[in-house]
Amino acid sequence: MPFTPSAINYAQQYARELANAYPYLSYFGDIWGSENSRRFRPVNAQTIMIPSMEVGGAHAVNRAAMNGQFTRKFNLTWEAKTMSMYREWDTILDEMDIVETNEVATIANITRTFNEFQKIPEMDAYMASKLGSFATAASHVDSTVLTAANILAKWDDALEAMTNARVNRDRVVCYVTPATYKLLKQAAGITRFIDIGNGIQGYDRNIAKLDGVRIVEVPSDLMQSAYDFTDGWAATTAAKQINWIFVDPLAIVAPVVYEVSMISAPSAATKGKNVYYESYYYDVFQLNQRTAGIQANIAS
Repeated sequence: MPFTPSAINYAQQYARELANAYPYLSYFGDIWGSENSRRFRPVNAQTIMIPSMEVGGAHAVNRAAMNGQFTRKFNLTWEAKTMSMYREWDTILDEMDIVETNEVATIANITRTFNEFQKIPEMDAYMASKLGSFATAASHVDSTVLTAANILAKWDDALEAMTNARVNRDRVVCYVTPATYKLLKQAAGITRFIDIGNGIQGYDRNIAKLDGVRIVEVPSDLMQSAYDFTDGWAATTAAKQINWIFVDPLAIVAPVVYEVSMISAPSAATKGKNVYYESYYYDVFQLNQRTAGIQANIAS
């Protein structure tokens, strides 16, 4: 009987390519590609199990006796998290569109544009809104209006709270809006050293790190507290501006699972058109024992 090739599901290959792209396309690439996001995977199509462990403390050694009795000094609980962002996208492409655009309109170019201008910005917007909600739920939100005069004091307050909660500062990343980043550069008390010993210089006023915390500047439209994801992504009318978010990436789990990514070649059923379709799950969760890993400043 004749051989009929079937459509190939490129989901796994597509997922690997996007994982490589996150650091270049996503402002929150450190979280999407973090150790936790790779470690905790769904046990079925949409549920991940996040463990929490608690242990007892040490005690003094009794050098004069050994009773031979041992007790379990740890408890392990599992929390089921259901991924809610189940998304799909599709397009058709007529062969004549490819020819008449000199192969500019191709599935590869179309999906690349979708990733750069729709999918990954949507995921970043969702990430910021979820991080803001985690900070709000843990009462780790400050709503003080930031100024050049007070921003360093508020920065110190956030880091003090995280350090007192034993959050490793070396892991912390601070995501800031351009307006907040500008205030940091103008902050009273910031000291800069500029070398002018070699004549004309190109001065770099960027602040890549402050107090050991890496700073990532994120467009303000991706730093809102609430979005409508009905068709793409758009901030809701009730959304508040998130000015900054201090995050320990290891406090967050952000799994991304690609269910389907496939292309159907032109056929009679598609009226001679190429058909592309993809569906995927993603979500953002917080580890129960690491709620101290987020501090935020959100407009009131």
